[in-house]
Amino acid sequence: MDKPRLKHSLIVVTYGIVLFLILTNLPSLHAAGLVLRRIVMPFIYGLSIAYLLNIPYRGFRDHLFAPLARKGKTAAAVVKYLSIILSYLTVTAILVILIWIIIPQLVISLTLLVQNIPYYIQAAENLISRIGKYFGQENFYEGQLDSVWPSLIRWGNSLMDNVVSNFVDYVSTVTSRIYGWIIGVAFSVYLLAGKERLLVQTTRVIRAYLAPRHADRLMTVARRANRTFTNFIAGDLFDSLLVGAICFVGLSLLGMPYPLLISVIVGVTNLIPIVGPFIGAIPGALIILTVEPIKALIFVLFILVLQQIDGNVFKPRIFGNRIGLPSIWVLLAIVVLGGLFGIPGMLLGVPVFAILYSVLREQVAARLARRGLTDEQASTRPPDSELAGTGGVGSVEVPLDKVSGIDQEIDQKPPV
Repeated sequence: MDKPRLKHSLIVVTYGIVLFLILTNLPSLHAAGLVLRRIVMPFIYGLSIAYLLNIPYRGFRDHLFAPLARKGKTAAAVVKYLSIILSYLTVTAILVILIWIIIPQLVISLTLLVQNIPYYIQAAENLISRIGKYFGQENFYEGQLDSVWPSLIRWGNSLMDNVVSNFVDYVSTVTSRIYGWIIGVAFSVYLLAGKERLLVQTTRVIRAYLAPRHADRLMTVARRANRTFTNFIAGDLFDSLLVGAICFVGLSLLGMPYPLLISVIVGVTNLIPIVGPFIGAIPGALIILTVEPIKALIFVLFILVLQQIDGNVFKPRIFGNRIGLPSIWVLLAIVVLGGLFGIPGMLLGVPVFAILYSVLREQVAARLARRGLTDEQASTRPPDSELAGTGGVGSVEVPLDKVSGIDQEIDQKPPV
C-alpha cells in the first residue's frame, strides 16, 4: 500500500475511533462540559466587562489626562490607574441611576397590574359573554369556566410546589452567578491594568512557538478581533443610546405612561441584536397595559416602526461595513453563544462570528485563487445538461441517432 493511501486510511480509522469514544461517553462529556462552563464563565464576564470599560478608560487616558501622562513614567502610571478608577465609577454611577429609575416605577407598575387584574378578568368575562350571545351560546362561557378552573388551580398548585421544592437550587444558582460576576469584575481590573504587559508576553510566546508566517497570521487575526470587538461595542452602545432617546421623545409626544422607564428598558435591551427590541417591547407593553390598554397596541406599533428605522437607517450608518456579517449569521451567533454563555454570549456573539466569518472568507478566497478560479466561476452552478445521464455526475449524453447508428454498425460486423 502506498504512503498517501495508508495515511488516508489511518486518518479515517482515527476519526472513527474518536467518534465512537464520543458517542459512548456523551453523559460524561456533558458533565465535563458543564464543569468547564462553570469555570470559564467568570473569565467570560471579566472579558466582557474589560472590553466595555476599555472605551471610557481610553477616553480618560488619551484625552482627559493626556497632558499629565506626558510628564514621565510615574505620571503615566498615575493616569492609568486613575483612568481605571474613573471608568468603574462612571459605569457604576450609570447602573445606580438606571436602577434608581427602573425599580420604583417597576414596583408601581406591578402594583397597578395586580390591582387591575379583577378589572381585566371582568372585562374578559363580558367580552366572552357578548361573543357567546352573538353566536347563540349563552352558557358556553360558564361551562368552559367550570371545566378549566380546576385545571388552572391544579397548575398553580403544581407551580408553587415546584418553586418551593427547587428553592435551594434557585438560591444556589443565583449565588453562583453573583460569585461569577464578582470574579469577573476582579479579572477585568487585572486585564485593564496589565493589558500592555499581557500583550507583550503573549506576543513573545507566539513568536517563540510558532513559525514566522503562522505567528504573523495569528497576530493579524488578533488585531482584527480587537478592532472588531471595540468598534462593535462602541457602536452598539451609541445605537442603543440613540434608540432610547428617540423612544423617550416619541412616547412623551404620544402621551404614554412611564416614558422614561420604558425608554430605558428599550434602550438597554437594544444592545442585543435582532431579538433585543422585541425583548424590550414585551415589558413595555405590559407596563402600559396596566394603565391604558389601548395605548399598549399603539406602543407596539411605535416600537416596530422605530426598530425598522434603526435597522435600516441608524445601524448601517453607525456600523457601516465594519462587521460584514449576514443576518442569518447574526441570528446564529445569538442563538448559539447566547445558549452557551447567556447575556454575555448574546452581546459578544456577533463580533466573534464576524471574525470567524472574515477568516473563513479569506481562506476560501485563497484556496480558489490557488485553483485558478474567480468568485464568479466558483459561484456558478453547472448546467443541468452536464449533470444528466445514467453514468452519474459528469456523464455525457449520447444523442439517439448516434446510438442507433452504432447499433447498426455492430449488427453489420460479422461474428469472430
